[in-house]
Amino acid sequence: MARVEAELARERAENASLRQQMEHLLARLREVEGQLAKDSHNSSKPPSSDGPGRIPRSLRHRSARKTGGQPGHAGHSLLQLPSPDEVVRHRPLVCCHCQESLEGVVGSLKERRQVHDLPEVRLLVREHQVEEVRCPSCQQVNAGSFPAGVEAPAQYGPNLRALAVYLHQYQLVPLARTCELLCDLCDCQLSEGTLIAWVRASSADPRTDRRAHC
Repeated sequence: MARVEAELARERAENASLRQQMEHLLARLREVEGQLAKDSHNSSKPPSSDGPGRIPRSLRHRSARKTGGQPGHAGHSLLQLPSPDEVVRHRPLVCCHCQESLEGVVGSLKERRQVHDLPEVRLLVREHQVEEVRCPSCQQVNAGSFPAGVEAPAQYGPNLRALAVYLHQYQLVPLARTCELLCDLCDCQLSEGTLIAWVRASSADPRTDRRAHC
């Protein structure tokens, strides 16, 4: 009986120890599960800490509206102009059935489409010529005069100078790059010193608003 009681006491002690270990493991398991359940949505953890298996959950609710513009929305699409600057007509030259020439045959408008674009930028060279005219009455020779600002045999115009100042001063294009752009446009050799002189002249004239002039 003494031996049996001793074995029972030992078994009770082992059972108590096992129960304590099991309770400790269950508590640890709940702690680990709680940590794994935390992410950037339910804690202060950053989104980068979310694991690859995390499915992103959107907080947006599905709307009953269809995608795109809603009824009554005015819209801001590009519209055709009633009076375009240029009209290009595309008409057939010959009949696609019998190959008869359609030159001179009056046609009718079927469809029109408009392309909104910037005009091609090209340099405009305007030559000023002074003429002299002999008076038929007194034989006096009368000569015309150049307009104000036209002083050299070849020079840059005010619009091109204003563009150079605008690019360099307001768009902050470097000095060398501004000269390079204008040289490509004008097929000339614009020096940095000339551009600096334009900038100084523009800033020294209080009557000139460079932004408005550009």
